[in-house]
Amino acid sequence: MDSLNAEAAMAPEGDPPPEWDGRNIGDLLDLARVSDAHFRSQSVEENEHGRIFGGQILGQALYAASRTVPPDRSACSMQLLFAAGGLVTQPIDFEIATIQEGKRFSARHVRASQTSGRIVCDATATFARAIASPAHAAPAPADCGIDRDPEGCARLDDVGGAGAQEIERVLAYMFRAHKAIDMRAPFVEDLAPGRSLREPRMRFWIRLRQNLGDDSALHAAAFAYLSDYWINFAVCIAHVRAMSDKGASLYVASLNHAIWFHRPLRADEWLLFDCTSPSGAFGRGLAIARVYSHAGSLVASATQECLLAPGA
Repeated sequence: MDSLNAEAAMAPEGDPPPEWDGRNIGDLLDLARVSDAHFRSQSVEENEHGRIFGGQILGQALYAASRTVPPDRSACSMQLLFAAGGLVTQPIDFEIATIQEGKRFSARHVRASQTSGRIVCDATATFARAIASPAHAAPAPADCGIDRDPEGCARLDDVGGAGAQEIERVLAYMFRAHKAIDMRAPFVEDLAPGRSLREPRMRFWIRLRQNLGDDSALHAAAFAYLSDYWINFAVCIAHVRAMSDKGASLYVASLNHAIWFHRPLRADEWLLFDCTSPSGAFGRGLAIARVYSHAGSLVASATQECLLAPGA
């Protein structure tokens, strides 16, 4: 984005960032350059808990790191710890430190903080120059929905009724359309309360509504943003009915997140997330996602540990 090369475009440090209009992910992830290794957010997306949406933090952390590596190196992994919820009234500063600068790999440390001194996240990201090498990939499972046309699958706002209302009440997951994201459910039953506790599963198609252009670093950052959207639903869906019967709710928040990029991808083309949760206990749950292109190629993997805090 243009403001990455123009300090004059940066909002004053003390001003609250403007609310994002919800349409173009490129605008949300845009960063102002403070120095060669210091970038600042320009707008904010607020989540259901009144904090900055974790996907924005993931995407901007990766995007900031990518601005400091040679142009022939693309993102291959990121591990991020969410330290504290981002305050929507303050911009986020991303400070980058070099860990490795080798013949093929670059590694960066990212520390994100706000003007009050609040540490928002701590992350490491690696980038690599592609080389010819042996290759293999796990095929998309026959039951993951890869054979279902995403255009013909149900939208979130198509799913209603008592089950959707129960989920909104217990989890604060909203069954409504997102201006920037097109998400489809190949199996509507994945969105129903009362699922089995035996490795719960959530499958969904997702893409950005607007074309992002051809900047591969921006597509990787946008994928990081998308990877925080509904992935941990697999962790908590099986507990909705029991919590609802008690008249209780679950506070769900991301704790840490990891991404591995296996092959080139576009965030503005359909991607299929096949998410499972092998464990939930002691206030924490784990989600694991394999991500496939529309053609069935395994393009990325992601994991997220989330907080499961019962409430009244």
